[in-house]
Amino acid sequence: MQISQHLADKFNRAAHFLPQVDDDTKPCVVIGGAQVYAYVEPGAGIVVLLHLDTGEIPDVLLSAKETVPVRVTVNGSDVFTAA
Repeated sequence: MQISQHLADKFNRAAHFLPQVDDDTKPCVVIGGAQVYAYVEPGAGIVVLLHLDTGEIPDVLLSAKETVPVRVTVNGSDVFTAA
């Protein structure tokens, strides 16, 4: 998967936030069809959850294997990558 900076900027600018509105939902950022949840949970601290099987991820963001490439960075260091 290789997209232009222009297309990446387009996806980034279209990102939107969904706040927690009840006890059954968590705060979420939707970007490029993926859902990224980040919330505080008793006993766990800060939880980050990435939901990729939304059916909304554009083909241009899929790899040749039809998976979604992901890189997770914590404090400037990559801790996980998947192609």
